[in-house]
Amino acid sequence: MVERSDSTTAALYVIVVVVAVLISTVLAPVVWEAAQPSASDDDPSVAVVTLRGGTDPGNVNQLTEDLRAARTNESVEAVVLRIDSPGGAVASSEEFYLAMNRTAQEMPVVAYVEGTAASGGYYGISAADEIVVKPSSIVGSIGVIVQAPLSLVEQEQRTRSTFLRTGPDKAMISKDSIRTEMETLQNSFLNTIMHHRGDELTLHRDEVARGDTYLGPVAVGNGFADTTGDLDAAIESAAGMAEGIDGEEYDVTYLEPVTPAQQTLALAGDVEQVDGDVVYVDAAGDDGTQFEEPVKYYAVWGIPVEEGVSANASR
Repeated sequence: MVERSDSTTAALYVIVVVVAVLISTVLAPVVWEAAQPSASDDDPSVAVVTLRGGTDPGNVNQLTEDLRAARTNESVEAVVLRIDSPGGAVASSEEFYLAMNRTAQEMPVVAYVEGTAASGGYYGISAADEIVVKPSSIVGSIGVIVQAPLSLVEQEQRTRSTFLRTGPDKAMISKDSIRTEMETLQNSFLNTIMHHRGDELTLHRDEVARGDTYLGPVAVGNGFADTTGDLDAAIESAAGMAEGIDGEEYDVTYLEPVTPAQQTLALAGDVEQVDGDVVYVDAAGDDGTQFEEPVKYYAVWGIPVEEGVSANASR
């Protein structure tokens, strides 16, 4: 048997990642073209973009690409975001919001809550021009949850004496610092909601910050949503806002989440994570230094678990 060196193995991993990226790059335009309406190609269109699942990096990366594709397509005059999401990590939830906000600055955007738009999910749709819900839809849960191993906080003094540091606050973890970061993230989240929805909300800022969730009719009553209806109602509303659409002379384009082609490849190592087109492989030996993110912040309606975010657990 021929043994591979570490450099050869690492090169194999790089090739795998490059191949995956090239495959998805070639296929992406094909998928977009396949989604185009077959009739009345000269008519303007409303693009329906879908997010089902948590606002984790993989889902948000795909959604960001779909929104970019809609913005750069000359025939698209408005976007409807169909969402069923309990939220997720704070960082990727912010990416979701930024992509939605940028799109809303270029064309009308209507959010249709198919099931749930809570916490980070609601954060993202707050930038929409209109939020349409069903009576059974759940929206709200404005707040942040922190996940941190208690041992890291409890062993702070021992950790300080174990490692040499270039500064007194380098890699320091304390309950006070965690609380300060949580409050900063919470204020940023809350300020965004008040900026976009403040004129419609009948609730005081302190009430919004409580983190409650609301069913569709209640959400419409307190300003978390604008109206009740179905997907067709959301599409009609978006078309009515678009300057380039006259009456009912428009097409509807559905952009479903794209799954890159699956390839069967032999990897001499452990695949640590797959994030969109990027494959992360552990190339270190058993004696390699391992690092784990000590503190994780979630904007999620539920309780974080070790291997992800619980989508069904209540606050």
